[in-house]
Amino acid sequence: MGLDCSHDAFSGAYSAFNRFRKFIAAATGGSYPPHGPGFALSNDEYRLGTSNDQNDYAQEDWPGLYELLGHSDCDGEISPEMCTKVADDLERLMPAFEEQERRSEPAGGHLQTTGYVGAIRRFIAGCRLAAANNEPLTFG
Repeated sequence: MGLDCSHDAFSGAYSAFNRFRKFIAAATGGSYPPHGPGFALSNDEYRLGTSNDQNDYAQEDWPGLYELLGHSDCDGEISPEMCTKVADDLERLMPAFEEQERRSEPAGGHLQTTGYVGAIRRFIAGCRLAAANNEPLTFG
């Protein structure tokens, strides 16, 4: 059992999707649950950026990123319009993702074949396809 997103955006274990989002947050200097040392956040919170008092990744500037990180991992959908914003925000961060992957341990499990950057590119492609078809990206 796991998560299958429509438009071939993601297919894998829920734990793989959690690691996927944890990797995305870490590339900004932030954290996604479960948090490691140095992050005084509950496991229903995430933080982007390295500063506690200045938000380099404000939600109004990164709406797609917040949509992806805040979305349920087991159901629901992302609208076609928001899919475009998710893809745009992930593409803006691609250099940070590539750098993070160079510095990280290799991805394991369902992400082992593509690595994190490959999984992000797949998610971008799924979002772009959903938006082009004027269909929501579904989680199930």
